[in-house]
Amino acid sequence: MRIFMVYRKTKGTEARMEARRRLILDTATHLFGRDGYHATTVPMIVAESNVSTGSFYMYFRNKEDVFVAALEELGTTISGLLAVVRESEEDVLMTMEKKIEAIFLFLAENPERARLLIVESSGVSPRLEQIGRAILREQEEHVKTTLELDSRTFVFEDTAIAARCIVGAVHESLYCWLEEDPATRLPAVEVAHAVAQFNIRAVTRNERI
Repeated sequence: MRIFMVYRKTKGTEARMEARRRLILDTATHLFGRDGYHATTVPMIVAESNVSTGSFYMYFRNKEDVFVAALEELGTTISGLLAVVRESEEDVLMTMEKKIEAIFLFLAENPERARLLIVESSGVSPRLEQIGRAILREQEEHVKTTLELDSRTFVFEDTAIAARCIVGAVHESLYCWLEEDPATRLPAVEVAHAVAQFNIRAVTRNERI
């Protein structure tokens, strides 16, 4: 009779595996943000992570797979930030202002992750393009929901178009800010506030400004 031993993961084993996956994902995110998707290779990620090639393929199928994980995690984080703003503010104008600033400031504080979304996810593959667009649509939905909270405050009738314009303006402004010389550019907080105020004025009745 042959006896088969069933391998069971202990909490310690699971924690070590998650830590290793976290290390690989964080390293890949850094390299993608610094060098770009095409210039980054699996051997580079493995070497920088100081793990074996087998460890990489234990968690991710290929380079695109780890990029997808990084991109999806970024989208989830931003969505969580916007949800916190929604729950913490009652005034509709303040909610809109803080949502716009939250997107800008988070990406400004995480420039390598920002590059994944704004630059690297575009035009690489249909899969990455689709995920990048989904993240943008989710941000647009957060803004659209706020626009629809009070028709007496927001004058723009097509809230979907307005939300798309606002999110697009935030990302474009952020990209331009990142490209500027860090020694001479305005503080991120000032730019985020200016972007928020400009976009709010575009969709708000004059008497509420």
